[in-house]
Amino acid sequence: MINRLLRQAVFLGLCAIILKVFFPLGTVLFKFGTSEFGAPLYMVMIYIFILLAGIEVIVYLLKTLVRALKNDVLISNHDFAADSDSSSADGNCNKIVLSRNQFDEAAILIVKTMSAVTAGLLNEARRHLVNLRKIIGNDAIIDILMLKIYKGEKNFDKMEQLSQKLMENEDIQLVGMKAALEAQLEKKEFTEALKTVNQAFEVRQDLYWVIGSAFLLRAKNNDWLGALEVLDAGIEKNLMPTQKSSRLRAVALYELAKQAKADKDKTKFFKFITQALQEDNKLIPAALDLAEFYVKYDKQTRKAEKVLSAIWTENPCYETAKAYLALFPKDTKAEKIQRMEKLALSNVKCPSLNNLILAELYTDAKKFAKAKTECRLFLLKNPATERISALLKELSKKAQKSHKKADNIFASLKQKFTISDSEETDFAKDFQWVCASCGHTAQSWQPICPECGEVGRAYWHLYVDKDTSAVEEI
Repeated sequence: MINRLLRQAVFLGLCAIILKVFFPLGTVLFKFGTSEFGAPLYMVMIYIFILLAGIEVIVYLLKTLVRALKNDVLISNHDFAADSDSSSADGNCNKIVLSRNQFDEAAILIVKTMSAVTAGLLNEARRHLVNLRKIIGNDAIIDILMLKIYKGEKNFDKMEQLSQKLMENEDIQLVGMKAALEAQLEKKEFTEALKTVNQAFEVRQDLYWVIGSAFLLRAKNNDWLGALEVLDAGIEKNLMPTQKSSRLRAVALYELAKQAKADKDKTKFFKFITQALQEDNKLIPAALDLAEFYVKYDKQTRKAEKVLSAIWTENPCYETAKAYLALFPKDTKAEKIQRMEKLALSNVKCPSLNNLILAELYTDAKKFAKAKTECRLFLLKNPATERISALLKELSKKAQKSHKKADNIFASLKQKFTISDSEETDFAKDFQWVCASCGHTAQSWQPICPECGEVGRAYWHLYVDKDTSAVEEI
């Protein structure tokens, strides 16, 4: 319609220009009853165009209305299960003609099937699917909905078989791959899952589930270099937040550094571990290993001290403080206390940790009054933990040996927890590594949580702390 109007406008416009040039005084008289109206010839051309344009618009609206009132709808039926049956005599894809009522009924059945699957009413979902099949035949949507039913029934063998069928159709190949991956992970067939996700990665590198699954499975297979390759592809496509991608890169680089360390390749170890800390300056195990490297191979205590001081400020933990104090083996007990007191000034994130370490150092130096004060400060915010209870038992013995009356804090603690020399009482762990995703606890850092499978979500946790700022929430 628009092309036709443009052609008419050009033609009538040219006519108006010619009439204006050659017949500038020419007019046309229009008589309406007793009234007469005169208009120049070129204006007549404009009126004709307006009239034709109006007719075109009316015709277009009428045609649109007629199409809307038609009662038939065509939908494509991709019956890839039987290609010979789904092709017509001329080789074109088969079409199903549905009435408006049938189309609406099919749409409603699809919604009902999905709702029944979500609600766990799988038998009802199957009944809806049977009715849907009667209307649209063996369309691909039937198999996709069937996948959801198998998943709800936890019939992962059937789910994997059907997913292989979907993977043969290029239009929904990735749907089949994702379903196969889910089934294989549920069946703990990690080798097959890795093959599936690698295939998906070759097809598409701009989908979050492809990048995330490929990274995780390669990492579980200890292929950290491959995992890093996948992650870099995801970063290039902007598929994940910057903070998360930096954390995952740091974990992958640290694991590569550990592999280089096992291979005694100092150059690669230093390269990977420094890159890991550049990506995540809160990665405690990487900082500890780098400090150890400086001392062991370069004999550079000053560099190790700088690394440990930086990680202590960003993410303080017990192991960091102990490693820092171990850098100065010639220090006396008093000098160690001075260093720790100076170190404590830069730890404002976890003051209870300062109390715990200083209490141990004061006790070792036989400064029992100060040790008692640190224990008291710790217990103002925290329940008694294993190390604090052990220190209090030792301080209580010292008080008894010196014929001094035990302080009320010791007496109340003994009464509450029934501490005695011959009885061991279960106290809370002082600190652990905790998964920020599922809460799984471990005594040492792990790159992959054995409980939920998340990568790099472990953070160092003092018993009372609620803060998980060491690992971002996603």
